[in-house]
Amino acid sequence: MTNSFINQWKFFYPNKLPISHCFRQYFSQFWFRIHSLPESKRYADTPAEYELLLNRHNQIIDDCFDSNASIFIVTGHYFSQSDNNKIYDPTLRLKYEFHPEKEINLTQANPENYDDDEEDHFYRPYSINEIWKKNEHNDLLKKIADDEVRAFMISFEQNIIIAPYDGGIDFIIFNDAKRNELINKYKDWLSPRADGL
Repeated sequence: MTNSFINQWKFFYPNKLPISHCFRQYFSQFWFRIHSLPESKRYADTPAEYELLLNRHNQIIDDCFDSNASIFIVTGHYFSQSDNNKIYDPTLRLKYEFHPEKEINLTQANPENYDDDEEDHFYRPYSINEIWKKNEHNDLLKKIADDEVRAFMISFEQNIIIAPYDGGIDFIIFNDAKRNELINKYKDWLSPRADGL
């Protein structure tokens, strides 16, 4: 399985955890964020707002990946030896047939975050190789926007990571020209804050 998600991740991003909330810290010089709704509104409340949110997400993701790009969709499950509650397993909430990856011992990877805990904490990534097609992943995008699940998309061929969250999308684009082109094209969707959040 040389082309498996985890093997490619380790090759492209050694010593980095495949956990989306870490990406802005890991890749800050290649990062930018758009907001899902005008005026940085976090959650959609009406059908019209959901339509706008999904249109925005599909439009910019399609500009990043191009239609028919091979991508991995990656989600994950946090657990410890004493607490492995399957209710929070995101694979139970999504229609994809995810491949479970080897669990990551977070206590060993980031001991400074767990120095007071008596037991180890883990994260198990789940991945699936899919083809990006506009509007075919709307259920995933909506569930992320509603904070029901967390997941990110990655194209190793294009070296692009897209991490939607409840409120917008974080982009990690290593090609400066492509990143700057997207920032310019979607400048009205960027945060007005100096830190880009």
